[in-house]
Amino acid sequence: MSHSHLAIRHLVKKLEMSQTRRSLKPQLPAWLTQFVDEMAERFEPFHGIARVGFECQHTESGWDLALFLGENEQIGGPDDGQMTPVNFRFDLKNLIQHFDSIESLHWNVFPNSHVCYDQMADLSVLSINGTVKTHSLRLQIHAGPPDSIGPGTRQFPDGRVELV
Repeated sequence: MSHSHLAIRHLVKKLEMSQTRRSLKPQLPAWLTQFVDEMAERFEPFHGIARVGFECQHTESGWDLALFLGENEQIGGPDDGQMTPVNFRFDLKNLIQHFDSIESLHWNVFPNSHVCYDQMADLSVLSINGTVKTHSLRLQIHAGPPDSIGPGTRQFPDGRVELV
């Protein structure tokens, strides 16, 4: 299953951002932007297309990077406004080679938690703490987006899909 369309769509969306929007966000270092792009290549939706989203923050201990696929929003029809998560696989092969060193690697899963079912991003997360290009980085790959994030794609009744 080819997933090169994800990276292309990710890059196209980056190019589509307005100059105003870019100036509002703090500029990420080039090494981190490259890392995000490399990690976006590893997402592969089981059906259709998807948009990789991320949140990044510089902390006292280094960089925190969270990656996820945005949800799909139905536009029009009987399911109008319904948000659905995108099922995907994430290619772990050679993932650690993108790090200079690894301090920890964890997979957190809560399959029996009645508390977390409304928060898909909390059900499963892969966390890697390490060093990338001499910078401390905590990478988290989430099963779904945070609640505060809007849709990644919109699907219309005619089958057309639009990146948000």
